[in-house]
Amino acid sequence: MPKGWTLSHRAWMAQHAKFLAIYDRPFWREKGLSGMAQSMAGLLAEIHDASAIAGGVALFGFVGVPAAARQQIGDALAGHCVRQLVKLFGPEAGHPAATHFKDWSADPLTATAEDRDAAAGHPSTGGMAWFDPAWAARAVMAGSETASEHPGYLEGALLAAESAVRGLIA
Repeated sequence: MPKGWTLSHRAWMAQHAKFLAIYDRPFWREKGLSGMAQSMAGLLAEIHDASAIAGGVALFGFVGVPAAARQQIGDALAGHCVRQLVKLFGPEAGHPAATHFKDWSADPLTATAEDRDAAAGHPSTGGMAWFDPAWAARAVMAGSETASEHPGYLEGALLAAESAVRGLIA
């Protein structure tokens, strides 16, 4: 671990996984649905419309069970996720053109055993300095995880970018 870092600086995504279902058309919008949901039942805890402006149509969700449980579920995970999408968005959700699953806990370049066993959550930067004093005047960090508020979220990324720009023009 780099000098000065604490356990809060681990790869916080290491505990997380995403599921993506690609469809031929945005059937949920035809029903007046946004494609967004939060669920306390099923594997997907947070679901979003992941369709691209350029044309790709998809729903994705963060898998809300720990890494060990995902490993036990194994190859059946995709089927469970699709069935949950059917319950939320209707029978058309049961026929994705393709599905993709990314489990960061299974990625040796992202996660260590300690990461996989840690509690899931977004990082807390605690107002830490990201660089040694010699680098602080030469480099700017503007990623979501560097935000003083909402780290790990889009809102945090926007706040970090605004802060970085203010620092550059000051």
